[in-house]
Amino acid sequence: MIIEKKDSACLEMLYDRYESLLYNLAYNITQDKQSSEEVLQDIFMKIWHQKAIFKPEKGKLSTWLITLCRNRSIDILRKRKDIESSFDEAFHSIEADSLPEYDLLDKECSEELQKIISYLSKDQQKIIALFYFKGLSQQEIADKLKTPLGTVKSRLRLSIQHLSHYLDNILRKEREENEK
Repeated sequence: MIIEKKDSACLEMLYDRYESLLYNLAYNITQDKQSSEEVLQDIFMKIWHQKAIFKPEKGKLSTWLITLCRNRSIDILRKRKDIESSFDEAFHSIEADSLPEYDLLDKECSEELQKIISYLSKDQQKIIALFYFKGLSQQEIADKLKTPLGTVKSRLRLSIQHLSHYLDNILRKEREENEK
């Protein structure tokens, strides 16, 4: 990848292409604007400083970026939970209001994300929601749904394959439209 040679134009292109998708995924997980921005910054800084290196033989670039985003978002959630647990119970009931400047963007992206996920079976939709948006482990999902761990793993893998195929088709169509 050209980023290995510290090509800032390549990093900028990568950021422009995936920023919206990654931000919205982070926001769906963290439910916090600042945390979502931190996730994005962390991901692209890791890439720039080569602390996270994409290996094409292991999968697709988009899948790798989504995994980085998901993992960093969950790390932030866990850190936030650790911090929250140190406060008195009285402070736990206070929640931040919705961020008005992101309501429209969040609504549009949520609708697109829901549309994409709606193509999956109901079981796959549940697993995707619990894994990516709630940050549960595969074992926690199996326990919650009272489903064998192997079934959860299979459904998750199949769901990701379906979503990846669908997103590839969307990106291909966008490229074709841009070339016209």
